[in-house]
Amino acid sequence: MKKSFVLMLLVSFAAFPGAAQAPNLGKLDIVERSVPAGPVALINGTAIEGSYFLEEYRRQVHQVAAMLGEENPSDELRIHTGLSILGELLREEILIQEAARRNIQVDSKTVEKEYQEKLKSFMEFVEETGGEKLGETQVLERAGQSREEAFNSVRRQLIAEQMVEILAKESNVSVSDTEVRKFYDDNPTVFQVPGSIHLKQILIEPKPNAMKADDQAWKKAEEQIQLAKSRIEAGEEFAAVARSVSEAPDAEKGGDMGMMPVSMLPPFFVEASQALKPRELSNPIRSQYGMHLVQLVETEAQHSLSFEDARDRIRERMKGAKMEDAVLEFCEPIINDGSRTQIFLQLERSLATLKKEE
Repeated sequence: MKKSFVLMLLVSFAAFPGAAQAPNLGKLDIVERSVPAGPVALINGTAIEGSYFLEEYRRQVHQVAAMLGEENPSDELRIHTGLSILGELLREEILIQEAARRNIQVDSKTVEKEYQEKLKSFMEFVEETGGEKLGETQVLERAGQSREEAFNSVRRQLIAEQMVEILAKESNVSVSDTEVRKFYDDNPTVFQVPGSIHLKQILIEPKPNAMKADDQAWKKAEEQIQLAKSRIEAGEEFAAVARSVSEAPDAEKGGDMGMMPVSMLPPFFVEASQALKPRELSNPIRSQYGMHLVQLVETEAQHSLSFEDARDRIRERMKGAKMEDAVLEFCEPIINDGSRTQIFLQLERSLATLKKEE
């Protein structure tokens, strides 16, 4: 049961309300309104704080919205996301407590190495997606975390992962060749590789940024994109125009985004490319990042992944699912024991109420 890497929670730093300012309940979503002022749960007397739950929840909702292309996920989707995160946090705390009981530890050198790798990955992610270069101090300051807090989060993750491996070994988790082959044969659609698209883009961000820009700033950004399009239609190379005006991270590469699977591209890129032939230009596209101009380079059709290419991935996924089952089998009796676990975040009640109103 590996969690997504700890520092990804920092993606949502801009959404955290100031500690000294009371939240505006009218602007909070259905899950945030349900979070108590103190802990969301107690496990053997140890609290899972509401603030920690909110960090994870906001990050996950942001990712779900981006994946689905929805600016405002439904209340039902938000509640299911909250329930999923609450379950993760409960299981993580149980694993940490069991690891402490068994005296399982991770040395500081190992934690430091993992911390640096995660920090580097996060900073590269921010630079690639937002064009902003951050140092360690900036990341931590914006997240409202000290280095010690982030370091301890990585330590908890590593300890929990060790505990998962131990539980899997104790449960004799394994995946046979026969199981792998059967899964491949029974799920042919799973191994359809989505088509890929090779695009070039020019991005103009409205000022001061896409989050705070007014209508006039958006209009100016659209005019700049239209001007860039006119230059290309007049004979200038797309790459040259991109290098001179684009504000995307790939501007230095002439706006070349490379060949990417459709599943990895934001929906607005996919939709725009479907109406284009190679070398054709899109109309100006508005997104949460700014105004885009896209040129289609080429596309690759969907195809099936062979068993030989899929085998290792199937084995890893099946083993992961069995490890998850081993963790659930260990944790659920503790979660269901009212003398050991108290849960104060009643999202099931909110979901039931929501369904009655439909």
